[in-house]
Amino acid sequence: MTLPKAFWLLWCGQTASRLGTLAPAFLVLYLEQNGRVAPGTTPLVVALFGAGVVLSGLVGGAVADLIGPRRTIVAAQPVTAVMALLFGVADHVAALCALSLITGFLSAVDRPAGAGLISAIVPQEQFSKAYSLFLVGFNIGMSLSPVVSGFLLEVSPGALFVVWAVSSLVYAALVFAVPADPQPARDADRPAGAAAALKSAARGIAEPFRTPVLVAFLLLTFLLACIYLQVNSALPLDMRDSGLTTGDIGFVFAVNAVLSVLLLPLVPRLVGRLRAHVPLILAAGFMALGFGANVLADGMVTFTLATVLWTLGEVLWAPMSATFIADRAPAGRTSTYQGSYFFAWNAAFVVGSPAGLAFAHAHGYGPLWLSVLGLGLAVALGFALLPRLTGFAAGTVPAPESETETESDAVPSGAVPSEAVPTSDLR
Repeated sequence: MTLPKAFWLLWCGQTASRLGTLAPAFLVLYLEQNGRVAPGTTPLVVALFGAGVVLSGLVGGAVADLIGPRRTIVAAQPVTAVMALLFGVADHVAALCALSLITGFLSAVDRPAGAGLISAIVPQEQFSKAYSLFLVGFNIGMSLSPVVSGFLLEVSPGALFVVWAVSSLVYAALVFAVPADPQPARDADRPAGAAAALKSAARGIAEPFRTPVLVAFLLLTFLLACIYLQVNSALPLDMRDSGLTTGDIGFVFAVNAVLSVLLLPLVPRLVGRLRAHVPLILAAGFMALGFGANVLADGMVTFTLATVLWTLGEVLWAPMSATFIADRAPAGRTSTYQGSYFFAWNAAFVVGSPAGLAFAHAHGYGPLWLSVLGLGLAVALGFALLPRLTGFAAGTVPAPESETETESDAVPSGAVPSEAVPTSDLR
């Protein structure tokens, strides 16, 4: 079955957006190259960007379920464009800190909404396939973004922010063409005022953390992310200390990017018939073995082989973890539940990356990779135990306490009652 035009509009929009979004690494280069802030202040600016990304998971998902995922994406992009342009002209440290927090939030607020929108525009049985292709676009954009940013930083640093703004507006225009979010059947289905809307959103944010299987899943997600995100901290430094040049390191990471693009579309077909937790076990196992294998790596070939192993884990994990969450989200809460996943994953940026680096500095890279191997195998065991917990079976997570308090919880007029609708209001 072919995916609908609405999905491809979302795909093109997100890919364009990621192509133009300024990565934190190039934000650092821009700030220090242009003397916008003192070198000692740069970590604060980057940390605030990361804090905005972490916050965006929870808030973005709740907002998407409150007003609709399409509206969330379309509304956020013009604000992103304005903030990006302001970033390009700001020179006061307080303004740069505030803009970093805001742009960090806006750069990721669409991710749970995007997952929720996919759940709404494709049949449930096609979610894994669609989300895998969605991640291919994400990876294409994120892979090309450093190339574009590096070129612009050399020829015209201010153009970084113009490209960011333009890509955000392209994203908004493409998603605006997606069919509208469903409307509630009755005015009574809307939260009665801003206070009620905020209360409903807060209750929705808490829902995934009240189900044992999802609490366990999110904790294991956080631990797995702490392993994977060594790719941003300890791993490149270990490669450098092992004698690899920056070009060699770039080649190793290029292998990861190419394999991700090639393999992601194949994942649903290969593992779609397995029980929901089995791909998660395999993903954690491959990541554990891949990062653990770095203890034996001493050159480009061995680091590349280790990278192939953890890349297999990455491509298994990304679509199947999103599918695991989507299959257990009550009707009208898909984006909120996806937001809890992004929160757990992004929290590892704050904890996992620096903790791994500190451990390596204190004890060496060899003990770090052995510890990562042990932690990864423990996470795989944790996923193997998920079927024993309440709420493991798809569709058994309790529905929200009040089905009529938010716009996105309401069943459209003439639709099937929510008990019969798996995760979508638009099928």
